[in-house]
Amino acid sequence: MNRNALLLLLLSAPAVGYAQQQNRADTTATFAAPKGFFDNIMYYLKHTNVEKKKKKVDLSFIGGPVYTPETSFGLAVMMAAQYKTDKKDSLLPVSNAAIYASGALTGFYGIGISNTTIFPHDRFRLALKASFSSRPNKYWGIGYDAGNEKDNYTEYVQLTEKLLADFSVNLNGKLFVGLCTQIQNVQSKKIDTAGGKPLMIPEKVLGIGAGPFIVYDTRDFIPNAYKGMFVRLGYRFFPSFFGNKAVFSQFDLQFDWYKQLWKGAVLATDLYGEERSGDVPWSLLAEAGGSSRLRGYYEGRFRDKNYLAAQIELRQKVYNRSGVVAWIGGGNVFPRINEFEFHQSLISYGIGYRWEFKKRVNIRLDYGRGKDQSGFYFGINEVF
Repeated sequence: MNRNALLLLLLSAPAVGYAQQQNRADTTATFAAPKGFFDNIMYYLKHTNVEKKKKKVDLSFIGGPVYTPETSFGLAVMMAAQYKTDKKDSLLPVSNAAIYASGALTGFYGIGISNTTIFPHDRFRLALKASFSSRPNKYWGIGYDAGNEKDNYTEYVQLTEKLLADFSVNLNGKLFVGLCTQIQNVQSKKIDTAGGKPLMIPEKVLGIGAGPFIVYDTRDFIPNAYKGMFVRLGYRFFPSFFGNKAVFSQFDLQFDWYKQLWKGAVLATDLYGEERSGDVPWSLLAEAGGSSRLRGYYEGRFRDKNYLAAQIELRQKVYNRSGVVAWIGGGNVFPRINEFEFHQSLISYGIGYRWEFKKRVNIRLDYGRGKDQSGFYFGINEVF
C-alpha cells in the first residue's frame, strides 16, 4: 500500500522546492539536508504533517493519478490549507480549505474548492463548495427502473457550474442556524440522439435556491472527526423570481456520529436523506453514487425526487501515518415517500487506504463495489 501512496504523491514535485524551504524554516527536527530530485520529494512528504505554527496559513500540495467510474483514468492536483481567523485563541477550531484541479483521458476536466471558515470566537461559520467541470456523461433516465437497465443510457457531455454556501450564526456553542444558497447551471452538449435512448429535456437547466438550515455540531475536528456528532436539517426553495423556469423545493437531513472504539480506531456512521416537491428538472434531482455515498455506483445512474442513504465505516490507523478503512452502506431513490421499495435498495461496500497528508487531514484511496459496478476514488479529507 505504501508504494501506491508514493505513486499518488509524485505530482507534488512542482511545489516541493517552495514548500520544502518553508517546512525547514518551521520545524526544528533534525533531518539531513535533501539532495537531488527524489530526496526533495521524500523530505517534503516527511514534513507535510508537521504543524507550522509560525505561519498564518499552512499550505501543502499533492497530486497523482486517479480513477473513477465516471471519468476513467486521469491526474489530479490538490492544495490543502489550514488556518485560524484568530491565532491567539487556542480553543478556536481550525478552518480548512481544499482546492483541486483534475483531468482524465475521457476528456473530463474540472476545478473546485471546498472551504470551512470559522470566524473569531466561533460566532459565525461559512461553509463553501464551488466547482466547474466538463465531462462525458451518461443518462439512464429517472427512477430506479431506468437506472437498473444498465446498458440503456444516452451519452453526452455535461458542463456544470455549481456553488453551495452555508452561512450560520452560533447560538450556544453547539447549535447553529443560518441561510443556505445554491446556484447550479447545467448544459448538455454532443447528445447521442439514437432512437430509443432516454433524452435530457431541457438541455440547459439553471437552478437558484435559498433557504434556512439548523446544525448541531459537537465534532472534535471537522475534516476528520474522532468523536461527536453532526446533525443538519435544511430547506431550500427554488422560486420563479430567482430566474428558475421550474419551481420546486428541497428538504435535506444529515446525521453523522463518531466514536473511538479502541486505540487508533474510529466508528463513523452517516444517515442522509433528500426530499423534493414540485416540478424538479432532471439535472437537479437527487443522484445516488459518486465518491461520498454509495461508492462504486456511477454517479447519477440512479436519480429521482427522493433519496435515502446510510453507511457505516470503520477507520483504523495502522502504522505511523498510514491507515485503512472498511465500509458498508445502502440507499434508495424513489419518486414519493409512499413509493419506497425496500427490494430496490442499492448496496455499497469497500475498503480504502489513508495517508496522513497533514495533521489529521488524510489523502484517501477507496475501492467501492455495488451490485454490478465498482470504482476507485482518490480525494482529500474523509467522505463524511
